[in-house]
Amino acid sequence: MFDSEDIDAVVIATPDPFNYEPAIKAINAKKHVLIEKPMALSVEECLSINDSAIKNGVRVAVDFHKRWDPAAISIKNNLESEKSDKILHGYMSMDDIIDVPTKWLSWSYLSSPAFFLGVHCYDLIRWYMQCEAKEVYAKGQKEELKLRGIDTYDSIQAMITFENGAVWTVENSWIIPSSFPKSNDGKTLILGNNRYIRMDSQNRGLEIFDNIKSFTPNPYFINYFDNKPFGFGIQPLADFIKDLEQNKPFLADGKDGIEATRIAQAVHQSLEKGSPVIIDH
Repeated sequence: MFDSEDIDAVVIATPDPFNYEPAIKAINAKKHVLIEKPMALSVEECLSINDSAIKNGVRVAVDFHKRWDPAAISIKNNLESEKSDKILHGYMSMDDIIDVPTKWLSWSYLSSPAFFLGVHCYDLIRWYMQCEAKEVYAKGQKEELKLRGIDTYDSIQAMITFENGAVWTVENSWIIPSSFPKSNDGKTLILGNNRYIRMDSQNRGLEIFDNIKSFTPNPYFINYFDNKPFGFGIQPLADFIKDLEQNKPFLADGKDGIEATRIAQAVHQSLEKGSPVIIDH
């Protein structure tokens, strides 16, 4: 497939641990790539992907679709509207129901809440802060999934200090009960000198009830009208093609993929050490 001259670009949508090899093969065949997050599970592999793309004259985008979330865009615009307002601290959570690691993903033991969910948070915060993380201190728990024979973290909490002095607490888990009315949950809180921002990712204004349970679907992620899909869950793919055709910068590129993985890797290093980790760039 990669040898075909009719193919200009490839989407890499393999499970978390397996993005690297097909990405490198596509790049070496001189194909542009859109890689599903995380770009890779190590900074070394991310750098290899980026370096190979430069060498082969192709471009790398990473599917951090939360950047296309209308609520996230509103937060970004609000933060940029008043540059003099200093962000003091923030909180972001992203959590999945326990079906995700136990039923939906056969490879969950090869990933973690930091890599499967956390990279979304780390990327959004970098996008909001417009600077890099410099220190991470993380704690985590292995209880419920380990009892089920899946050796990975149930939940991870990370305190991340950024170059602008802002301190963020990021919490990620994937063991919330299956009875939760949506497959995931999440919140964002941001405190600045002159503003306070709150965002709830779970309740997007739509509730559906039947005789068994209630649902709070996200109509903005992927929806359908006239048999055509739309929403921020698929917009990164459309923009990837458009940006290639128009030679425009990607909203999330290889650099963003590297830095999100750099934070996730530091989170795991801190979990292993039991102490803060300084992030080198």
